[in-house]
Amino acid sequence: MYYKIENGILSETSNFDNRSNIINIAILTLKELQENYNNVGLKKEDLQLCNAKGKFRSKYEVYEDFSFAIFNIMNLQVSTKKLSKVAFYIRKNTFIVVILDDSIDYVLGIISDSIRKANSKITLEKFISYMLNRIVDGSIELLDKYEDNIIKMEDMIVNGKTSKNTNKEIFKLKRSLTAYFKYYKSLIRFTDMLMENDNDILEGENFKYLNIFEYRIDRLVGDVEYLLQEITHIQDLYRSTLEYEQNNTMNVFTIVTVLFLPLTLITGWYGMNFKYMPEISWKYGYLGVFVISILIVIACVIFFKRKKLL
Repeated sequence: MYYKIENGILSETSNFDNRSNIINIAILTLKELQENYNNVGLKKEDLQLCNAKGKFRSKYEVYEDFSFAIFNIMNLQVSTKKLSKVAFYIRKNTFIVVILDDSIDYVLGIISDSIRKANSKITLEKFISYMLNRIVDGSIELLDKYEDNIIKMEDMIVNGKTSKNTNKEIFKLKRSLTAYFKYYKSLIRFTDMLMENDNDILEGENFKYLNIFEYRIDRLVGDVEYLLQEITHIQDLYRSTLEYEQNNTMNVFTIVTVLFLPLTLITGWYGMNFKYMPEISWKYGYLGVFVISILIVIACVIFFKRKKLL
């Protein structure tokens, strides 16, 4: 799909308009780019930036006559795993979006929403800022939900309502928030590349739109960092709770051991069966040992209660 901005008005067109006062915008698949790279002002070697083999990594590069970026766009309303691999070529009065996977409908939806916001004073910088803002729409509501979940989890831990899956749930929250953090940071790197404008592609007087977006994304990064700190706090709290429960269990075992230790001593003492042990022939020997054992247990219980161990 091709669009042009002429006299501040954005409209759809069938191909690039090479007049100097026209701003061209193209949304292409990788196959379409390979077939039309000459028409959009790219060289064949420029295509290699999109065809990099091996593990995918975000890339931000500045050349003499164009800037290039490639990163994943996250569908915030679906999942942190729902990613759209997209490349951007930005030249003087030219903005090319290349969709590198099968997520064309989602990316076209973003572009369509950005076009609907365009007014009679649209510029390339303004259009890019519209697109970037559309990419992060819903972030505040999403992060609010994560904050609510963290508060609920903290309440559960404090009130001893944890389950065997609590640790997995904490890890799942942390993994999702880390994915958002990396995503927002990739958008910051993209915006920084545009605003540095080392090759004078963009118009400096229109940077205010990108500045507004950068301020917004900075706040989102700060919000995610805060939530990650809260997750760390939750992990420490949960770990402390487990340690406290383990200590209580060990206290119980310790007390039981101490209670039975003197009884075990008595049993061993009178189990020696020496011939001249005086209590063996005593009429009340058994009863005496029984009473002494009970008194020892009672004394131990009183001692532990005074020490607040029971």
